[in-house]
Amino acid sequence: LQPLLTPLADRVFEVPFAVDTDLFSPLMTREDTAPRFLFVGGMDFAHHFKGVRELLSALQPLSQLDWTLELVGDGALRPSYEAHAETCGLTDRVTFRGRVSPEALVQAYQQADLLLFPSTTAAEAFGLVALEAQSCGVPVIASDLPGVRTVVRHEETGLLVPPGDVLRLRDAIKRFLEDQSLSKRLGEQARALI
Repeated sequence: LQPLLTPLADRVFEVPFAVDTDLFSPLMTREDTAPRFLFVGGMDFAHHFKGVRELLSALQPLSQLDWTLELVGDGALRPSYEAHAETCGLTDRVTFRGRVSPEALVQAYQQADLLLFPSTTAAEAFGLVALEAQSCGVPVIASDLPGVRTVVRHEETGLLVPPGDVLRLRDAIKRFLEDQSLSKRLGEQARALI
């Protein structure tokens, strides 16, 4: 593809996605509570690759640790994800919020300690939710996919794990739970780089 673009280089411009950094901004004060994880994404058949089932499976062995997960999004697959959360014994830790208003979405980012973005295939071409979270100073654990790598910088603004690898996803989440300084550092760097 690159050789085809070379003759047109002076006529091709890349316009990256952007977010309103005034709207998507860190919350200055928050009650000190258990770590809050956030997932934002479609739960319909067109978005089957978002990795919700893998995320819940990764969290199951961590149920003895202190955390909560909020899932924002809706679709025909949601009942199966809710059933999987119940099978994993996570119903007291996991809240399915469904669709939310734009204002409530910003608040969800601001209240989160970590965005979980475990897409399983390269159908995940970018990751606007990761950009929005990072603008709010929230670090991201995401799948190591080509488009996602343009948004989440491994060990700088978050952690990247192999797509669909439940064990590596679990280990990355556990690392955040055990090292609050990591979360703070990556969150601050994420906001600074937006």
